[in-house]
Amino acid sequence: MARSALINVGNYSYTAQDAQGTLDEMNDIWSHHTHESTIPDGWLAGARGFLAEFSSLAGISLPSLDNVDTAFTAVHASVMEKYDQLSESQVESLLAAMWRFFPTMRSLAIEHVGTIAHLHASKGLPKKPLSSAVIGWKGIEGDVQSWRVGHGRPWQALCIWSTDAIETLQAEGHPIAPGYAGENITVAGIPAEAFRPGAHFRIGAVRGFLTSYAIPCKQNNDWFLKKDFKRMSHERGDQCRLYAMVTTCGDIAVGDTFELFTDR
Repeated sequence: MARSALINVGNYSYTAQDAQGTLDEMNDIWSHHTHESTIPDGWLAGARGFLAEFSSLAGISLPSLDNVDTAFTAVHASVMEKYDQLSESQVESLLAAMWRFFPTMRSLAIEHVGTIAHLHASKGLPKKPLSSAVIGWKGIEGDVQSWRVGHGRPWQALCIWSTDAIETLQAEGHPIAPGYAGENITVAGIPAEAFRPGAHFRIGAVRGFLTSYAIPCKQNNDWFLKKDFKRMSHERGDQCRLYAMVTTCGDIAVGDTFELFTDR
């Protein structure tokens, strides 16, 4: 089915490509939330409820929910197989359901407070440093993603990293520095392992939540010994960047307090 130029879901606008690409990431986003995590039984019940809602909205058969991971894979495959038959209202409803569900899937053992050490935004890499920034629904005003196929969707509005992660990579000899890997906000004072999909953050009036790990690409070759850019993959340790969705817009600046917490 032909799509209109934009699909609007609340405050967020998706191009047709972004909408399809986001739904196609659902299973991977689930795997990011469960990466090295034990999901409590009560939360698994919530995941089963989400899969039942998602299947109903898409008009597909609900698979067995005995194994939630397997069920996510099956529902994702069925939705994408049927995607061209979905109406725009169905696509909108599916996107809205995703972002009601995923922000509920993290409980931090410790809530953290740090500071913004660096801000960056521009086209290309490394991104240019800023002293302050305006955060809108699409992220930092003035930021540009060169490769729109895999970037720039509402749940990728911001890319967040920690100075802890960067310093670990530097200690290994990698010529990496803030802004080089395309992150917008670099946070000091919070350990790298605390940044996990599903956690929420606050910077003054600005609020949002971490949606997924950012998958590294070869554009980062030059910042790593032997071009080993996959060293900052979540599959290789905690030195990974994360994407975030904005839920409240506002102004931020270097030196502002950055709070990482569970929204419950």
